[in-house]
Amino acid sequence: MIYLDYAATTPLHPAAAQAMRAWLPPEGAFGNPASSHAAGRLAAAAVQQATRQLAAAIGANDDEIIWTSGATEASNLAIKGAYEFYGKRGRHIVSSRIEHKSVLDSCRHLQAQGASVSWLEPDADGRIAAESVMAALRDDTILVSLMWVNNETGVITDIPALAPQLRERGVLLHVDAAQALGKLAVDMSAVPVDLLSIAGHKIYGPQGIGALYVRRKPRARLMPQMHGGGHQQGMRSGTLPVHQIAALGAAAAQLKQALAEQPRLDELRGGFEQRLLAEPEIQINGGAAPRAANYCNFSVGGVHGEALRASLPALCLSSGSACSSATAEPSYVLRSLGRSDLLAGASLRLSLGLPSSAEDVDAAGGQIISAIRRLRALARGRQPAAAELDNFYGYPAPVWRRFAAAAHLGQRLGGDQLSAAGSAEAAAAQIRIDLQLRVEGDRLVAVTGQVLGCPVSIAVADYLVERLSGATVQELQALAAQDLIAELEIPESHLHCALVGEDLCRDLHQQLQTTVTSIP
Repeated sequence: MIYLDYAATTPLHPAAAQAMRAWLPPEGAFGNPASSHAAGRLAAAAVQQATRQLAAAIGANDDEIIWTSGATEASNLAIKGAYEFYGKRGRHIVSSRIEHKSVLDSCRHLQAQGASVSWLEPDADGRIAAESVMAALRDDTILVSLMWVNNETGVITDIPALAPQLRERGVLLHVDAAQALGKLAVDMSAVPVDLLSIAGHKIYGPQGIGALYVRRKPRARLMPQMHGGGHQQGMRSGTLPVHQIAALGAAAAQLKQALAEQPRLDELRGGFEQRLLAEPEIQINGGAAPRAANYCNFSVGGVHGEALRASLPALCLSSGSACSSATAEPSYVLRSLGRSDLLAGASLRLSLGLPSSAEDVDAAGGQIISAIRRLRALARGRQPAAAELDNFYGYPAPVWRRFAAAAHLGQRLGGDQLSAAGSAEAAAAQIRIDLQLRVEGDRLVAVTGQVLGCPVSIAVADYLVERLSGATVQELQALAAQDLIAELEIPESHLHCALVGEDLCRDLHQQLQTTVTSIP
């Protein structure tokens, strides 16, 4: 397994693991930091140390750090809390179409409460320009919420240029910095951001812990979103998880090490992209814009995204944001950049981290290019090579066997050899199967096929070519979706693949009835 999904989550830094372990054994320290006894004071001291470590890492003061469960909660607190506090002054918010779901959904929630939200569109390279932000401001604008580094493309928003302009206009600025820390210099003493969301597990800290920076001078005010005890200056109640906070503090103290590694990661990324771009029909999403050094998001023409991901079981990559993976829809970020559904669906995000090596990146590049070439051969009438693939995603065994081998798909029939040719597709699923037939009498003496689609549709195409070769025209007509479902054990989620196969058989039979007079 090669892990190249550090934008989704990072492993614990050894210093973070050590800091966390001190608070985990039952015989060790376990006090509640809100308690006044000795064990509580010990816990409170650990929280204070971690607070100092994180504050120092971002150029903040200790009293500007509010601990949260992660960047999602931090962004919810920032956006909803600011709107509720400043709502009497105005109800207008500015954000963009390519923000993290926690920002998009928070703003949409406030829209339902009466807020007016201006949604900025990125340019073709995925940038949100400071000029477009300033042009969207109104007299009643109270908040701008943007991410520093996009979590899918790695494209950088010029927050240092934008923040002073918003300060002059008296508009609060919330920045999602989950992907910026450790990749860019983030210094709140130099950049007048008012609210900054931080995720521990993006910077080699633990999952389930994050923070919100809340500027004190000039003071950003928030209405709390979690009540019950008035902890953390009344902004976020709840007992603090000392073991997670200690680990995040230790991870934050190592951010200079991560920053020093960025030139090496940029060099690895550059070599990988150069190799990719030697292949046709590959686009680097955001490639012309300033990007964080560890990101490469690319779209592949002429392949199906599900088949591409299934062809790479040994690689831990992403098809988009991990927080958006609950749906099978193509990335809304890439669609905002003008990518078609097919291209957005056939996109991968490779993100490097401190453990990434040249050997890993080189091996990943070879596997990706081999998979692309094989899938394009299946779609374009060339005989594909068989692949040795682990069925990591759990496709039915008959489907996986045919997907990995695809032994019956290959060259197109043409010219005098061709009696009928047909194509059927499921547009919503972005799949298409093509078959060509040569008929002598009432028998199909030659059948070839090509397919652009998911592993199940590839298996359907391969089965059809094998099953129909040598069959009669009446057998072609009789072949139904239920036969395909039974033969290939097609799951309910992919029934549309069987229906495409049935439609194709019906179309070909209809053609043969009108073009071959000997067929009843």
